[in-house]
Amino acid sequence: MLQNNSLRIFRPGYWKQRKIGKLVRAGHVPKGVTQDEIFEALKVTRPKNAMEIFGFLTAKHHVKATGEVRDLGLQSVKKVTLAFAEYLADGFCDSASAALLDDFIYHGVGDGSTAEGTGDAALVSSQGTRVTGSQTHGASSNIYKTVRTFVASAAYTAIEHGIFDTMTGGELLDRSVLTTPPTVATADEVEYTYQLTINTET
Repeated sequence: MLQNNSLRIFRPGYWKQRKIGKLVRAGHVPKGVTQDEIFEALKVTRPKNAMEIFGFLTAKHHVKATGEVRDLGLQSVKKVTLAFAEYLADGFCDSASAALLDDFIYHGVGDGSTAEGTGDAALVSSQGTRVTGSQTHGASSNIYKTVRTFVASAAYTAIEHGIFDTMTGGELLDRSVLTTPPTVATADEVEYTYQLTINTET
């Protein structure tokens, strides 16, 4: 009798989904693939007996001078930080910590280009002040989604983005380095959509 893994191999499109899943798990943004396709690929190809957590960042650049809106698409598929993983574990030990998960609503931006890492605790070079996002579920109830638009107060290249639990300092949930960061002028807007996706074990 065929096992579940054997059955998956014969599903139409499985090998494409497997390639997408491999790229995302390695921290690479797949080209020419929609975010919905990525979500489905990760669900179909997730390893047995393992829960997976992914952070996805998309962005749009609103150019003030011309009125153009540049949809930059998916910009990052990593890194949920070790500090946030420890924060989750602490929440199981202390109900006061668990109650603070809904504090991770603050978006920060910067122009630091250091590569992402699970040990990140802050942005490398912040620009402006953090702003509060608008929270909801994503396409399914296992996705936490927060959206916020930044208005640039100076010219810079918006290379990095982070999600925090306070306006200053605090814990960093995820730091993203954009693959095609926009160079903004004063009064330009960049809309960020961050989605934390939690997939259960198979």
